[in-house]
Amino acid sequence: MPNRTNLEEETMQIGSVMRTQLVTATPEETAADAIRKMLDAGIGSVVVCEDNRVVGIFTERDVLRLAGAAADLERAKLAQAMTRDPLTIGVDDGILEAATLMGDRRVRHLPVVQDGNLVGMVSIRDVLGFLAEKLYAEHDAAAAETARALLG
Repeated sequence: MPNRTNLEEETMQIGSVMRTQLVTATPEETAADAIRKMLDAGIGSVVVCEDNRVVGIFTERDVLRLAGAAADLERAKLAQAMTRDPLTIGVDDGILEAATLMGDRRVRHLPVVQDGNLVGMVSIRDVLGFLAEKLYAEHDAAAAETARALLG
């Protein structure tokens, strides 16, 4: 493997592709509130935080689970509806590491934390976009293999 400069290594970190405009909610908010936030922002998840610490995530899958149980979305609190203690990734962790984690655990959204605080969000779309660019620009075999695993 060729030696990388510090700049190239930095672009391999999740911090280079994460989104920093975040949509969050508190555990006391309702599922309906979170769904409205998701629709307004055009996103598939809301990070549930207490004092900027990630305590859960509420995703489209959680919405489907509630709908399947005929839950009252205006009354269901995120504290009960969210996925507790979601997987997170550190801002300095690698993009390929995130891709592998997302593929292995079958998740589409990873909150990005630094010193325990939420600093960003990365989605499978962000990771696949990076892998596609890397594959196109560098014909990178590891990027190709990771992208195939995520898509397969």
